[in-house]
Amino acid sequence: MARADERGLAYDVFGPLWSVLDLAAAAGSSTLTTFVTAHRGELDGLLAGVREIGDFSPGTMRLFERQGGWGDGSGEVTAESLMLHSGCIEEYPPGVDNPRVLGRMLGMGADLQLTRLMEGLVGAAIVRGPGVERGAPLVVAAVRSAAALLGPDRRCSMTEVFRMWRVAFLPGVLRPDSPTPEGARAGVRAYAHALEGVLLDGPG
Repeated sequence: MARADERGLAYDVFGPLWSVLDLAAAAGSSTLTTFVTAHRGELDGLLAGVREIGDFSPGTMRLFERQGGWGDGSGEVTAESLMLHSGCIEEYPPGVDNPRVLGRMLGMGADLQLTRLMEGLVGAAIVRGPGVERGAPLVVAAVRSAAALLGPDRRCSMTEVFRMWRVAFLPGVLRPDSPTPEGARAGVRAYAHALEGVLLDGPG
């Protein structure tokens, strides 16, 4: 969470969100272009939340569309990209024609990329966001919307995503010997507490 430049923080959000779209397209046996076109409304709503969380400029937000891989009308999702999105849970080349192999990759990819998305959103919110009281519900809404794009078979509950994020990222930031500046630690801790409160008070 040390990145402070606007575009760097945006890429920390865009990267896992691009991966989520690839995974969702693959889960639906669709091209990325077809999937994005079919879900344009949901994606635009999600991106509106992202923009508010990071106070990102219109120019920065346009990078998401320009570099997303669907603007040229192709957007084929490859086995190689699925390997990267799923943390190489399968050996190369993966047998994506096997439903069990593909399901394992999609499940691992969903867990990994939603957790990375929460990390990117929290990092942007700490540095540029509207404050924890407004920012925490926005983060939850954005990750929940991304999870919904993956479909009911791959959807993680927000409580599961929060717990994975908390375990994967917080100890390295909050431990006493961490190089993270104290102000950033305080921000991470505040968001961790606020996200827990939002999820306990609302639906997972």
